[in-house]
Amino acid sequence: MKIGLRIILLSFMGLIFSNVGFSADNTPALNWGGRIQADTTFFKNDKYTYEDGNEVRRGRLYIRGNLSEDWEYRIQYDFTPDDPELKDGYVRYNGFRNTRITFGHFKQFSSLEALISSNNITFTERSLPNALVTSRRIGVGFQRWNKSYSFGASAYSNEANNSSKGEGVAGRLVYRPRIGEGQLFHLGVNFSKEDDEDEIARFRARPESHQDNHRIVDTNKILGVEYRLKLGLEAAFVRGRFSVQSEYVQQKLKRSFETDVAFDGYYTYISYFLTDDSRPYSDTDAAFGTVSPNNSGGAWEVAARVSHLDLSDRNIPGGSVGLFTIGMNYYMTRDLRFAANYIMTNSDRLAGNDDPEIFQFRVRYTF
Repeated sequence: MKIGLRIILLSFMGLIFSNVGFSADNTPALNWGGRIQADTTFFKNDKYTYEDGNEVRRGRLYIRGNLSEDWEYRIQYDFTPDDPELKDGYVRYNGFRNTRITFGHFKQFSSLEALISSNNITFTERSLPNALVTSRRIGVGFQRWNKSYSFGASAYSNEANNSSKGEGVAGRLVYRPRIGEGQLFHLGVNFSKEDDEDEIARFRARPESHQDNHRIVDTNKILGVEYRLKLGLEAAFVRGRFSVQSEYVQQKLKRSFETDVAFDGYYTYISYFLTDDSRPYSDTDAAFGTVSPNNSGGAWEVAARVSHLDLSDRNIPGGSVGLFTIGMNYYMTRDLRFAANYIMTNSDRLAGNDDPEIFQFRVRYTF
Protein backbone atom coordinates (compact mmCIF):
# COMPACT_ATOMS: atom_id res chain seq x y z
CA MET A 1 0.00 0.00 0.00
CA LYS A 2 2.82 2.41 0.83
CA ILE A 3 4.54 1.68 -2.50
CA GLY A 4 1.31 2.33 -4.41
CA LEU A 5 0.77 5.57 -2.53
CA ARG A 6 4.28 6.76 -3.35
CA ILE A 7 3.72 5.98 -7.03
CA ILE A 8 0.53 8.08 -7.00
CA LEU A 9 2.27 11.00 -5.32
CA LEU A 10 5.30 10.85 -7.62
CA SER A 11 3.07 10.64 -10.68
CA PHE A 12 1.21 13.78 -9.73
CA MET A 13 4.43 15.58 -8.81
CA GLY A 14 5.91 14.63 -12.15
CA LEU A 15 2.85 15.88 -14.01
CA ILE A 16 2.94 19.17 -12.14
CA PHE A 17 6.60 19.99 -12.38
CA SER A 18 6.90 18.83 -15.98
CA ASN A 19 4.56 21.71 -16.77
CA VAL A 20 6.22 24.28 -14.53
CA GLY A 21 8.68 26.57 -16.26
CA PHE A 22 11.38 28.65 -14.64
CA SER A 23 10.91 31.95 -16.44
CA ALA A 24 8.83 34.74 -14.97
CA ASP A 25 6.47 34.58 -17.95
CA ASN A 26 5.40 30.95 -17.87
CA THR A 27 5.83 29.70 -14.29
CA PRO A 28 2.38 28.73 -12.94
CA ALA A 29 1.34 29.83 -9.47
CA LEU A 30 2.27 27.31 -6.77
CA ASN A 31 0.72 27.68 -3.32
CA TRP A 32 1.06 25.57 -0.22
CA GLY A 33 -0.71 25.39 3.12
CA GLY A 34 -2.35 23.04 5.55
CA ARG A 35 -4.39 22.51 8.68
CA ILE A 36 -3.88 21.35 12.25
CA GLN A 37 -6.82 20.21 14.36
CA ALA A 38 -6.03 19.28 17.96
CA ASP A 39 -8.65 17.74 20.29
CA THR A 40 -9.09 17.18 24.00
CA THR A 41 -11.92 14.79 24.93
CA PHE A 42 -13.52 13.70 28.21
CA PHE A 43 -16.07 10.90 28.54
CA LYS A 44 -18.71 10.25 31.17
CA ASN A 45 -18.86 6.49 30.68
CA ASP A 46 -21.88 4.23 30.84
CA LYS A 47 -21.40 0.57 29.81
CA TYR A 48 -18.23 0.80 27.73
CA THR A 49 -15.12 2.49 29.15
CA TYR A 50 -14.02 5.16 26.69
CA GLU A 51 -10.53 6.57 27.09
CA ASP A 52 -10.12 10.31 27.70
CA GLY A 53 -7.25 11.89 25.86
CA ASN A 54 -5.68 14.32 23.45
CA GLU A 55 -5.02 13.79 19.76
CA VAL A 56 -4.03 15.53 16.58
CA ARG A 57 -7.25 14.87 14.71
CA ARG A 58 -5.90 16.15 11.41
CA GLY A 59 -2.47 17.36 10.36
CA ARG A 60 -2.43 18.07 6.63
CA LEU A 61 -0.23 19.76 4.07
CA TYR A 62 -1.18 20.60 0.50
CA ILE A 63 0.24 22.14 -2.61
CA ARG A 64 -1.93 23.55 -5.37
CA GLY A 65 -1.67 25.83 -8.35
CA ASN A 66 -2.16 26.23 -12.08
CA LEU A 67 -0.64 24.09 -14.79
CA SER A 68 -1.91 26.53 -17.43
CA GLU A 69 -4.70 29.06 -17.81
CA ASP A 70 -7.37 26.35 -17.82
CA TRP A 71 -5.77 23.59 -15.72
CA GLU A 72 -5.20 23.44 -11.96
CA TYR A 73 -3.98 20.77 -9.55
CA ARG A 74 -4.10 19.94 -5.85
CA ILE A 75 -2.24 17.39 -3.71
CA GLN A 76 -3.10 17.04 -0.03
CA TYR A 77 -1.69 14.52 2.42
CA ASP A 78 -2.69 13.86 6.03
CA PHE A 79 0.34 13.17 8.27
CA THR A 80 -1.68 12.22 11.35
CA PRO A 81 0.46 9.55 13.10
CA ASP A 82 -2.33 6.97 13.56
CA ASP A 83 -3.77 7.25 10.05
CA PRO A 84 -1.50 8.88 7.44
CA GLU A 85 -3.06 8.91 3.97
CA LEU A 86 -3.49 10.76 0.71
CA LYS A 87 -6.57 12.97 0.74
CA ASP A 88 -6.61 14.92 -2.53
CA GLY A 89 -4.58 14.24 -5.65
CA TYR A 90 -6.18 15.59 -8.79
CA VAL A 91 -5.97 17.83 -11.83
CA ARG A 92 -8.96 19.91 -12.93
CA TYR A 93 -10.00 21.55 -16.19
CA ASN A 94 -11.77 24.91 -15.91
CA GLY A 95 -11.87 25.93 -19.57
CA PHE A 96 -15.68 26.05 -19.87
CA ARG A 97 -17.80 28.71 -18.22
CA ASN A 98 -19.34 27.62 -14.88
CA THR A 99 -18.05 24.11 -15.51
CA ARG A 100 -15.17 22.01 -14.26
CA ILE A 101 -13.94 18.48 -14.89
CA THR A 102 -11.82 16.71 -12.26
CA PHE A 103 -9.48 13.73 -12.73
CA GLY A 104 -7.84 11.90 -9.84
CA HIS A 105 -8.53 11.36 -6.14
CA PHE A 106 -11.23 13.71 -4.84
CA LYS A 107 -14.46 13.88 -2.84
CA GLN A 108 -17.39 12.30 -4.60
CA PHE A 109 -20.70 14.17 -4.86
CA SER A 110 -22.26 12.35 -1.96
CA SER A 111 -23.88 14.73 0.55
CA LEU A 112 -23.89 18.32 1.77
CA GLU A 113 -22.08 17.67 5.05
CA ALA A 114 -19.49 15.39 3.44
CA LEU A 115 -18.62 18.07 0.90
CA ILE A 116 -18.11 20.74 3.57
CA SER A 117 -14.44 20.86 4.60
CA SER A 118 -13.63 19.57 8.09
CA ASN A 119 -12.35 23.10 8.71
CA ASN A 120 -15.87 24.45 8.21
CA ILE A 121 -18.31 21.90 9.63
CA THR A 122 -20.26 23.48 12.49
CA PHE A 123 -19.50 20.73 15.01
CA THR A 124 -16.21 18.97 15.78
CA GLU A 125 -17.28 15.84 13.90
CA ARG A 126 -19.68 15.09 11.07
CA SER A 127 -23.01 13.56 12.05
CA LEU A 128 -23.86 9.87 12.42
CA PRO A 129 -25.31 9.34 8.87
CA ASN A 130 -21.85 10.08 7.45
CA ALA A 131 -21.18 6.37 8.08
CA LEU A 132 -23.37 5.65 5.02
CA VAL A 133 -21.62 8.13 2.71
CA THR A 134 -18.75 7.60 0.24
CA SER A 135 -15.97 10.16 0.53
CA ARG A 136 -12.84 10.31 -1.66
CA ARG A 137 -12.22 7.89 -4.53
CA ILE A 138 -10.15 7.79 -7.74
CA GLY A 139 -12.31 8.82 -10.67
CA VAL A 140 -13.55 11.53 -12.99
CA GLY A 141 -16.11 14.16 -12.03
CA PHE A 142 -18.17 16.76 -13.88
CA GLN A 143 -19.70 19.88 -12.30
CA ARG A 144 -21.86 22.68 -13.66
CA TRP A 145 -23.60 25.52 -11.82
CA ASN A 146 -25.29 28.91 -11.90
CA LYS A 147 -27.12 31.03 -9.33
CA SER A 148 -30.11 28.69 -9.24
CA TYR A 149 -28.65 25.20 -9.38
CA SER A 150 -25.50 23.07 -8.97
CA PHE A 151 -25.02 19.67 -10.58
CA GLY A 152 -22.27 17.10 -10.10
CA ALA A 153 -21.75 13.59 -11.47
CA SER A 154 -18.83 11.18 -11.18
CA ALA A 155 -17.62 7.68 -11.98
CA TYR A 156 -15.02 6.20 -9.66
CA SER A 157 -13.12 3.14 -8.53
CA ASN A 158 -10.93 2.39 -5.49
CA GLU A 159 -9.82 4.75 -2.78
CA ALA A 160 -6.16 5.71 -3.26
CA ASN A 161 -5.27 4.14 0.10
CA ASN A 162 -7.05 0.88 -0.86
CA SER A 163 -9.25 0.83 2.24
CA SER A 164 -12.32 0.86 -0.04
CA LYS A 165 -12.40 -1.11 -3.30
CA GLY A 166 -14.96 -1.30 -6.07
CA GLU A 167 -16.58 0.81 -8.75
CA GLY A 168 -19.39 3.31 -8.57
CA VAL A 169 -21.26 6.24 -10.03
CA ALA A 170 -22.68 9.20 -8.13
CA GLY A 171 -24.77 12.26 -8.86
CA ARG A 172 -25.97 15.32 -6.97
CA LEU A 173 -28.42 18.07 -7.89
CA VAL A 174 -29.02 21.17 -5.78
CA TYR A 175 -31.69 23.79 -6.43
CA ARG A 176 -31.66 27.26 -4.86
CA PRO A 177 -35.04 28.98 -5.27
CA ARG A 178 -34.93 32.76 -5.25
CA ILE A 179 -36.05 34.19 -1.92
CA GLY A 180 -35.38 37.41 -0.02
CA GLU A 181 -32.15 39.38 -0.26
CA GLY A 182 -29.39 38.03 1.97
CA GLN A 183 -31.10 34.66 2.38
CA LEU A 184 -30.30 31.17 1.08
CA PHE A 185 -32.59 28.20 0.52
CA HIS A 186 -30.79 24.98 -0.49
CA LEU A 187 -32.66 21.85 -1.63
CA GLY A 188 -30.68 18.86 -2.83
CA VAL A 189 -30.83 15.20 -3.77
CA ASN A 190 -27.87 12.85 -4.20
CA PHE A 191 -27.55 9.22 -5.18
CA SER A 192 -24.94 6.56 -5.89
CA LYS A 193 -24.60 2.97 -7.00
CA GLU A 194 -21.50 0.99 -6.02
CA ASP A 195 -20.21 -2.52 -6.64
CA ASP A 196 -17.98 -3.99 -3.93
CA GLU A 197 -14.91 -5.77 -5.26
CA ASP A 198 -15.01 -8.40 -2.51
CA GLU A 199 -18.84 -8.37 -2.12
CA ILE A 200 -18.49 -7.42 1.55
CA ALA A 201 -19.98 -4.39 3.27
CA ARG A 202 -19.67 -3.05 6.79
CA PHE A 203 -21.14 0.05 8.45
CA ARG A 204 -20.25 1.36 11.88
CA ALA A 205 -19.97 4.66 13.73
CA ARG A 206 -18.35 6.29 16.72
CA PRO A 207 -20.56 8.51 18.93
CA GLU A 208 -19.45 11.61 16.96
CA SER A 209 -16.08 11.67 18.72
CA HIS A 210 -12.86 10.36 17.21
CA GLN A 211 -10.78 10.08 20.39
CA ASP A 212 -11.72 6.48 21.24
CA ASN A 213 -11.76 3.83 18.52
CA HIS A 214 -14.88 2.06 19.85
CA ARG A 215 -17.92 1.97 17.53
CA ILE A 216 -21.19 2.38 19.32
CA VAL A 217 -23.10 0.70 16.44
CA ASP A 218 -21.68 -1.86 14.02
CA THR A 219 -23.16 -4.21 11.42
CA ASN A 220 -19.97 -6.32 11.30
CA LYS A 221 -19.19 -7.84 7.89
CA ILE A 222 -22.16 -8.40 5.58
CA LEU A 223 -21.41 -11.01 2.91
CA GLY A 224 -22.76 -11.53 -0.59
CA VAL A 225 -23.32 -7.86 -1.41
CA GLU A 226 -23.88 -7.50 -5.16
CA TYR A 227 -24.20 -3.73 -5.10
CA ARG A 228 -25.20 -0.75 -2.96
CA LEU A 229 -27.78 1.95 -3.69
CA LYS A 230 -27.63 5.20 -1.72
CA LEU A 231 -30.14 8.04 -1.69
CA GLY A 232 -29.69 11.31 0.15
CA LEU A 233 -31.96 14.33 0.66
CA GLU A 234 -30.54 17.73 1.67
CA ALA A 235 -32.01 21.01 2.93
CA ALA A 236 -30.49 24.19 4.32
CA PHE A 237 -31.68 27.72 5.03
CA VAL A 238 -29.66 30.79 5.98
CA ARG A 239 -30.99 34.17 6.99
CA GLY A 240 -28.32 36.46 8.34
CA ARG A 241 -26.98 35.08 11.60
CA PHE A 242 -29.41 32.14 11.67
CA SER A 243 -29.10 28.88 9.75
CA VAL A 244 -30.62 25.41 9.74
CA GLN A 245 -29.29 22.34 7.94
CA SER A 246 -30.66 18.80 7.61
CA GLU A 247 -30.07 15.59 5.65
CA TYR A 248 -31.55 12.11 5.33
CA VAL A 249 -29.44 9.21 4.00
CA GLN A 250 -30.51 5.67 3.13
CA GLN A 251 -28.29 2.90 1.79
CA LYS A 252 -29.74 -0.33 0.45
CA LEU A 253 -27.72 -3.52 -0.06
CA LYS A 254 -28.65 -5.94 -2.83
CA ARG A 255 -27.56 -9.38 -1.60
CA SER A 256 -27.04 -12.47 -3.73
CA PHE A 257 -28.20 -15.15 -1.29
CA GLU A 258 -30.04 -13.20 1.44
CA THR A 259 -32.93 -10.76 1.57
CA ASP A 260 -31.98 -7.17 0.77
CA VAL A 261 -31.37 -4.87 3.73
CA ALA A 262 -31.42 -1.10 4.15
CA PHE A 263 -29.93 1.26 6.72
CA ASP A 264 -30.65 4.93 7.21
CA GLY A 265 -29.96 8.02 9.27
CA TYR A 266 -30.66 11.71 9.55
CA TYR A 267 -29.51 14.87 11.27
CA THR A 268 -30.89 18.36 11.79
CA TYR A 269 -29.17 21.31 13.36
CA ILE A 270 -29.58 25.01 13.92
CA SER A 271 -26.88 27.60 14.44
CA TYR A 272 -26.88 31.26 15.39
CA PHE A 273 -24.10 33.83 15.42
CA LEU A 274 -24.02 36.07 18.47
CA THR A 275 -21.93 38.51 16.43
CA ASP A 276 -22.73 40.13 13.09
CA ASP A 277 -21.62 37.14 11.02
CA SER A 278 -23.13 34.49 8.77
CA ARG A 279 -22.24 31.15 7.17
CA PRO A 280 -20.72 31.70 3.70
CA TYR A 281 -21.89 29.53 0.79
CA SER A 282 -20.36 28.50 -2.54
CA ASP A 283 -22.62 28.01 -5.58
CA THR A 284 -19.82 26.04 -7.26
CA ASP A 285 -19.63 23.30 -4.62
CA ALA A 286 -23.16 23.85 -3.27
CA ALA A 287 -21.61 23.75 0.21
CA PHE A 288 -20.69 26.07 3.05
CA GLY A 289 -17.26 27.67 3.33
CA THR A 290 -14.95 29.32 5.86
CA VAL A 291 -16.25 31.91 8.31
CA SER A 292 -14.28 35.18 8.18
CA PRO A 293 -15.17 37.36 11.20
CA ASN A 294 -16.56 40.78 10.34
CA ASN A 295 -14.68 42.54 13.14
CA SER A 296 -11.39 42.29 15.02
CA GLY A 297 -13.08 40.75 18.06
CA GLY A 298 -13.86 37.56 16.15
CA ALA A 299 -17.14 35.68 15.62
CA TRP A 300 -19.17 33.69 18.17
CA GLU A 301 -21.57 30.92 17.13
CA VAL A 302 -23.88 28.61 19.12
CA ALA A 303 -25.47 25.48 17.65
CA ALA A 304 -27.55 22.41 18.51
CA ARG A 305 -27.89 19.15 16.58
CA VAL A 306 -29.93 15.95 16.73
CA SER A 307 -28.73 12.95 14.71
CA HIS A 308 -29.78 9.33 14.33
CA LEU A 309 -28.39 6.20 12.68
CA ASP A 310 -30.14 2.83 12.34
CA LEU A 311 -27.94 -0.13 11.36
CA SER A 312 -30.47 -2.87 12.16
CA ASP A 313 -32.58 -4.55 9.49
CA ARG A 314 -33.82 -8.13 9.13
CA ASN A 315 -30.94 -10.43 10.17
CA ILE A 316 -28.42 -7.59 10.69
CA PRO A 317 -28.54 -6.43 14.35
CA GLY A 318 -26.15 -3.49 14.00
CA GLY A 319 -28.04 -1.37 16.51
CA SER A 320 -29.32 2.20 16.44
CA VAL A 321 -28.14 5.37 18.13
CA GLY A 322 -29.38 8.91 18.58
CA LEU A 323 -27.33 11.89 19.71
CA PHE A 324 -28.03 15.41 20.89
CA THR A 325 -25.15 17.88 20.68
CA ILE A 326 -24.72 21.44 21.90
CA GLY A 327 -21.80 23.36 20.41
CA MET A 328 -20.08 26.71 20.65
CA ASN A 329 -17.50 28.13 18.23
CA TYR A 330 -15.21 31.11 18.54
CA TYR A 331 -13.59 32.19 15.28
CA MET A 332 -10.75 34.41 16.46
CA THR A 333 -9.68 34.91 12.85
CA ARG A 334 -10.41 33.15 9.57
CA ASP A 335 -7.53 30.76 10.33
CA LEU A 336 -7.90 30.23 14.09
CA ARG A 337 -11.02 28.63 15.57
CA PHE A 338 -11.88 27.22 19.00
CA ALA A 339 -14.78 24.75 19.36
CA ALA A 340 -16.52 23.06 22.30
CA ASN A 341 -19.12 20.27 22.03
CA TYR A 342 -21.24 18.50 24.64
CA ILE A 343 -22.77 15.24 23.32
CA MET A 344 -25.51 13.11 24.88
CA THR A 345 -25.98 9.57 23.55
CA ASN A 346 -28.93 7.16 23.46
CA SER A 347 -28.16 3.78 21.85
CA ASP A 348 -30.04 0.52 21.39
CA ARG A 349 -28.16 -2.75 20.72
CA LEU A 350 -28.74 -6.43 21.46
CA ALA A 351 -25.42 -6.48 23.29
CA GLY A 352 -26.74 -3.79 25.61
CA ASN A 353 -27.41 -0.09 25.53
CA ASP A 354 -24.50 2.29 25.97
CA ASP A 355 -25.24 5.97 26.65
CA PRO A 356 -22.05 7.95 27.31
CA GLU A 357 -21.77 11.72 27.57
CA ILE A 358 -18.89 13.44 25.81
CA PHE A 359 -17.11 16.77 26.26
CA GLN A 360 -14.89 17.65 23.32
CA PHE A 361 -12.72 20.69 22.66
CA ARG A 362 -10.85 21.54 19.47
CA VAL A 363 -8.36 24.10 18.26
CA ARG A 364 -8.22 24.46 14.48
CA TYR A 365 -5.49 26.39 12.74
CA THR A 366 -5.11 26.75 8.97
CA PHE A 367 -2.23 28.27 7.06
